[in-house]
Amino acid sequence: MKVDLYIQGKTKNPAKQKKAQARWLISCVLNNGTVEKRDGAVILNDATTKRAVLYALSQALQKFNKAAVIKIYISDDYVRAVFLNSWISRWKTNSWHKIRLNGEIKHLDLWKQIAEQLSNHAVTFARGEELKNKTLEEMERRLNIG
Repeated sequence: MKVDLYIQGKTKNPAKQKKAQARWLISCVLNNGTVEKRDGAVILNDATTKRAVLYALSQALQKFNKAAVIKIYISDDYVRAVFLNSWISRWKTNSWHKIRLNGEIKHLDLWKQIAEQLSNHAVTFARGEELKNKTLEEMERRLNIG
C-alpha cells in the first residue's frame, strides 16, 4: 500500500493569525489499485500558521491505526527541514532543547506528540521539486475556509 500525506498551511507569515489555517490529505493506493482519500482542515484562533501546520500533521497521523510506509509532502519549509535534518533526534538527545538560539523549542507539545506518532511508521519527506504538485496547489487554493 502506497501512502502519501499532504500538509498545506495557508500563509508563510510567521506572526500570529486571528485564524491560522492548514489542511491535510491522506491518499492511499490500495493493493487492488483503488485510491482512497481522507482529508481535513485545522483552524486555530490566535495562533501561528506553523502551529496549525503541526496540528494538521498530528491530526492526520492520528488516522493511521497500524504501521505504514508514508511519504509526507509538507508546504512549511521549517517544519520540513526539522525532519530532513533529523533535528528532532538532536532535540531529544539534548532533553528537548535546541543547542543554539536560547534553547527553547516553540510548539514543543506538538513536536513531542508528532515524534511519538511517527515512531510507528517508515516515513520519508518530499524535497524540492517534489513539492510542486497539483495536490498541494489544489489544497492551497481550497484554504479559504472559515
